[in-house]
Order: sequence, then C-alpha cells, then structure tokens
Amino acid sequence: MGPLAEIFAAAELHVLTVAGVFARIGAAAFLVPGLGERTIPLRIRLAAALAITLVLAPLMQPLLPATPADAPGVARMIAAEAVSGLAIGLGFRMLIFALQIAGSAAAYHLSISHVFATPVAETPEPTIATFLAMGGTVLALNAGLHVQLVAALATLYDVLPFARFPAPGDLAALTTARVADVFALGIALAVPFIAISFAYNLALGAISRAMPQLLVVLIGVPLLIGLGLLTLHAALPAIFARWLGALAALFADPLGGIG
Repeated sequence: MGPLAEIFAAAELHVLTVAGVFARIGAAAFLVPGLGERTIPLRIRLAAALAITLVLAPLMQPLLPATPADAPGVARMIAAEAVSGLAIGLGFRMLIFALQIAGSAAAYHLSISHVFATPVAETPEPTIATFLAMGGTVLALNAGLHVQLVAALATLYDVLPFARFPAPGDLAALTTARVADVFALGIALAVPFIAISFAYNLALGAISRAMPQLLVVLIGVPLLIGLGLLTLHAALPAIFARWLGALAALFADPLGGIG
C-alpha cells in the first residue's frame, strides 16, 4: 500500500467514525430536554450535535472494530449508532414526561384542565403541565445536563459498543421499566393535588347531604382552585427536588443496566 492509499484509508476511517458518532449524538440530542425541544431551531440542534461529535470522535476512533467494506455495512453501522442514541436520549426525555403527567393529573383534580389550557407546548395540555415541564428543563440545564450528557455519551460506549445494535430483549426490558417508573414518579408528584381533590369531594358530599338546597359547587370549585394553586406554590420545591433526584440517578445509570 502506497502513501496515498494509506492517506485515503485513514481519511475513510475518520469520516466513518465521525458519521457514526454523529448518528448517536444527533439521535440523543433530538430527545434530551432543552436541546430536543421543537421550539429550538433545527440548525441549532444540528450545530450542537456536530460540536459534540467533533469533541468525541477522536476518542471513539480506536473503538471502531473494522471499516465497513460496502454501503450496506456503513448503513448498518449508522443505524446501530442511531438506535443507541435514541435509547440514551429517551431516558432523559421520559423524565419530562413524568412532569407532564404530574401537571396533567394536578390540573384534572383541580378542575382546571380546560380552563387554563395553553398552546405553548407541542400538544395541547394544561398550563400546570407546561409550567412543570419548562421548569424541569431549566433546572436540568442549570444542573449541567449538557456537560453530563457528553460525559454519559462518552462512557456508554463500554456498554453500547460502537456500530453494534443493542439487544432487542434488553431494549424492551429497559423501555418497560422506564415507562413504569415514569408513571409512578408522575403520580407520586401529583399526590398532594389528588389528596386535596379527594378531601374536597368528601366534604362536598357531606355538605350536600346536610344542606341539599345549597349549591355547594358554586362555592366549592373556587375554593378548590384557590387551595390547589396555593398547594402548587408550596409543593414546587419538593416536586422539583424529587425530580432532580431522579435526574441524578439517571446520570449515574443512563441505561438502567442494559448490556
């Protein structure tokens, strides 16, 4: 092999490494909180993914097992890296789903699901859900999500090897466990509002039984909404503290033992 052929072989290896790393980083970046929001312009998301790729690609080049010999091999490598990136990014995105579940449950039990609906989110949802999701995103970025994400993506190559598809059984088990954890966390964060709604309906039934002629709903609904908003104000530190604890646990184990 002449010097020119060696140069072309090295250049091909660099290009394939950058393409593979970009596939993983790009797939994860389109799901993680903050960078993965639809309100962020596509060019900014692509530029951020490319910047992270240029940082990680030189470190990942020794991990490339072999240069694919044909186009199907290259396509398989890109697809495997994209699936790995989606598995990583989905775990962080599901934490935002937990806040949205908590906000939707709170708004439903406070009888303001449709009163304060907002078009700010990607899909119509109560304002409380949007507020919690936006607050969680800001807190995640303030906690160093962008730095922790780069570190996690670099270390996860030991668990999810370069250019290798994750085992389908492991992905299915991970997804099932994550969905269960997200719903459990979302309902746990909404417990104060569920308790208020239960106490309100219990008191409403007792008052209605004692004074059937009194329209207690006209009095009770404003009281329920006001008490619920006061509870939201008081419970926000505890809600976000517990959510940040779940985020820290996710940083410690982004894939929940897959491998």
